[in-house]
This record gives sequence, structure tokens and C-alpha cells, in this order.
Amino acid sequence: MSTLNDQIEVQRFIKNLSGKTKFIISKKSRSIGLSRQTYQNKLDGLREQKIINNFTININPNIQPNNLKYVMLEIKTNPKEPELVKRLLDIPQLRMLDGIIGDFSLFALFIFKSSKEYYKILNTIDNIMAKSYFKKYQIIETIKVFKTNGISLRKSKMTLEEQLQDHLSEVLVENNDINDDKIEIEIPEKLDLNQIAQNNSDIEYNPKKFPGLVFKIKNSPVTILILSNGKLVINGFKGVAYNDRIRNLIVTSIRKIGIKLDKEIMDSNYEIDKIDYFILSILKDNQGNKPISTYEISNIFKELHQMEISQSTIHNRIKRLESQGVILNYTINFNPKRLGFKGKYLLRIKPKDPSKYNELALRLDKNKNITDLFRIGEQYGLFAIVRVKNIDDYATFIRDLYTSEEIEDTFTNFVLDELKLYTNFEIF
Repeated sequence: MSTLNDQIEVQRFIKNLSGKTKFIISKKSRSIGLSRQTYQNKLDGLREQKIINNFTININPNIQPNNLKYVMLEIKTNPKEPELVKRLLDIPQLRMLDGIIGDFSLFALFIFKSSKEYYKILNTIDNIMAKSYFKKYQIIETIKVFKTNGISLRKSKMTLEEQLQDHLSEVLVENNDINDDKIEIEIPEKLDLNQIAQNNSDIEYNPKKFPGLVFKIKNSPVTILILSNGKLVINGFKGVAYNDRIRNLIVTSIRKIGIKLDKEIMDSNYEIDKIDYFILSILKDNQGNKPISTYEISNIFKELHQMEISQSTIHNRIKRLESQGVILNYTINFNPKRLGFKGKYLLRIKPKDPSKYNELALRLDKNKNITDLFRIGEQYGLFAIVRVKNIDDYATFIRDLYTSEEIEDTFTNFVLDELKLYTNFEIF
């Protein structure tokens, strides 16, 4: 890309490719004011330039009956044994493989659907390492996942009101220079627009002109659009500096018109079964240059699993996985360096007070440079994957970390080469 403006435009376009629901080109093109054909041409151009790759999803690790298990592997190797890398890449549960600077020269991240699967594959990993030149490696098991691919997992445990408060805190910041002038939340039920309009004289409702309610918040520039499917679109933030009054006014106003915000976003008792796992795996790994259809998923079930699953069943299951927060988002794999993300670092963090690990993690996961954050059973008990747009930015990041948090020590590995990309993180 020739200029910084070109780079920023591409970042915005790729950001538009991600969403809570399946990618539909007509909706995506309308949302950024492009014709369907122009949008498709841009998509094809990015693919030809190898800036973007395949469509995929991000999955919530905290799914029942078994949480996904994240396991890291640090390996000492040398360029004379490429077979080791090749054999690691053949393990389907491998999600990331980086060449790093430090005592170890490779870092791998595996994601298993259960502890049982992990222990089954562990023998394969041990056999690979036993044939390596140095035979020096260590396995690091994660205790808790706080953030994955730029998505904070605390949000999946929030009530709708907490989610709304969180969004407002991000948007209503001092010296606001955001590009988006709105936020959206979804109430997990249909809304009776006629009843809401009848009970609230301040609300405008003319279904012949607009299919939703228009609710203007008094003494503020904010307007809320309320749709019957439960979606709330809150507009009017650009240039509005942060203050608690306007944030609380918005939340209070929504409650007053009769919309309930106390429901948890994800049912902690919701369990997925074998068919759900297969669907998630297909959406994660079997999509190509265009999103996979329910027809194609049905055929994969037939060919790989010898199971007859109807398209309607697959559609309904996917919708449940979305509504329960199991599918965190639909997104696309991309080349981070082509988008201006020149630095990737693996950072271990040790707080001054060991009892503050959880509290510190909940603050750190708000930092957009941290795309992934884990609690591990090591002396440096927090492990973060950090992305920066310029190498010099990492020094600023570390300095700010020590200034703003009670940090005793950190340890950093610089990533030289991304051998297996793990790059569908939310662009910031």
C-alpha cells in the first residue's frame, strides 16, 4: 500500500468484514456506503494482494460441558531441522507458530476442545520433541483466558446493562476522535414497538417512514433507534467528551421506556454437543474466499462424518451458538504486516502483589494492543500477545504499563517470523 491513508482505508474495510452475525455482502456494502459490486471488487483486490485470506470465526473458550484448553509450547531448535516445524504444522490443533528471539526459538499455541483431546495429542508432541536436536522444550498450560483475538471474554459474562456501560465508556472518551458515531446492542427478544410508543410520548414512531422507534435523549445529542428484532442503535457520540452524566442518562432512559437490561448475555448453563463442535470446527477451519453456506456445511457432515444434518437444523444451531456467545464473532484472517502491524511481542507480566492477578488482568484486557491475555501457572503469571503498528510503540507500551499498573517485572520475546498465522484479531 502506497500511503498511510491507503493503509487506514484497508484497515477500516477489513474491520467491516467482522461482525456478530454471518457475513452478507449486501449488508456489509450498504453499511459503508458502497455498491455491492464495488465492495466485491475491493474484496477481490485485497485477496489478490494477499492482504486477506479465508473467512473464519472466533470461539468463546468458556463453553460447556468442557472449556477449550489453551496450551503453549516453547521449543529450542535450529534451522537445520525444518522437519520439526513441518511435523508441528501437521497437528490440526496448532493455531499459532512463531519464530522468536530468546532462549527458545519457537513458540506454539494449541487449542484443544477438551483436556482429553489434549492428553491424546500430548504423546504426538512429545514424540516430535524427542527427535529434535536440542530436546529442550517446555509446555505451559493456561489457567484462564481473559482475552482472545482482541475480544474481551468478560463481556460474555456481562448483563446487557454492563455491556452497554462498557461500550459507552469506550466511546465517550476524553478528546474523542473516533470514526464511528454509533454503538449497537441487541436485546435477546423481540420488542413490541407499538406498546413502547404508546407508553412513551417522547418516542417517535412512524412505520411508513422508518420501521423502528426514534428516541431522542433529552439534554444530549444522542438518538436511539429501536428495532422490533431487539437491536438498539445509539447515535450522536462524535465530539462528545466523556462524562458520567451522559452515560448514566442513556442507560436510565432506556430502562425508563420499559426495555430490560438485566439479562445476562450468555447462559452459563448452556451446553454444546458433538454436532455443535463439528459446526464450530467447520466455521473455524473450512471456510475459503467466501463464507460457507449451510448447504456446504450439510455436505461436509455427510462426507466427513457420515451424518445427515438438514440445512434448517444447521441454521438453527448456528443462531443458538451466536445468541449464547459461543461464536464470538465472524471474521477473516489477514496479513498484519501488510496492514501496518509491524511488531508482535510475547509478554509475561509479574505484578507486585500476587493476589492482584485477576484484578490486573481485567484492566489489561481493555488495552487494545493486547490481543490475547492468559493466566498461567508460572512466576510471571500473566501472558499477553501484544501487537503494535510501529516497533518504537512497544517501548511506549511498556513504559505506560509500568506507569499505570503495579508491575514488578516483565519478560518479552520479540516475534521474528509468523510461521502459522493467528491473525483474525479485532483491528484497532
